[in-house]
Amino acid sequence: MHFSKLLSIACLSAAVCVFSSVPAQAQLFQPEENEIINPVRDVNQLIYRGKKKEALLLADKEIENNPKNVQLRFIRGVILSDLNRTKEAKETFEELIREYPEISEPYNNLAVIYAAEGNLGRAKELLEQALSNNANSFTTYNNLGNIYLALSRQAFEKAQRLSPGSKTIKTKLETIKQLLEK
Repeated sequence: MHFSKLLSIACLSAAVCVFSSVPAQAQLFQPEENEIINPVRDVNQLIYRGKKKEALLLADKEIENNPKNVQLRFIRGVILSDLNRTKEAKETFEELIREYPEISEPYNNLAVIYAAEGNLGRAKELLEQALSNNANSFTTYNNLGNIYLALSRQAFEKAQRLSPGSKTIKTKLETIKQLLEK
């Protein structure tokens, strides 16, 4: 389903901004004598290099040492989601929401998971909560727009079953499907 693919991509947007500035040539785990060790940077470098399993192992190790590192815990949730460990990713984002209800990103990422599972109502609720925390989030508005499109598609599909010959409904459905595929 193209909709879940779009939402999965959106899920990463918050994490991408964290590691997009990391130089590809940086040496991992070999800090210079005066270099400060930065676990978030190191985990993001592993992600950037496509080593998500290694990134998760390092994140877990660092979180064990510093369980209050919210940024690293959030990134861990994104990694779990990327590795299709959905149950664990959900638990991670739900835990962050319980502990830090004012932070909007875990709501957004949890909404993406629920949307991919087809639970659009719950996804909508989570995105609305994310917006109440941060009304200026492009990603959240974009995801909420996708949820509204998917809900519209469901409504028009039901209308089409009730009136299979309706050309108007057919046109609307085709348009929505095209929008969700982009």
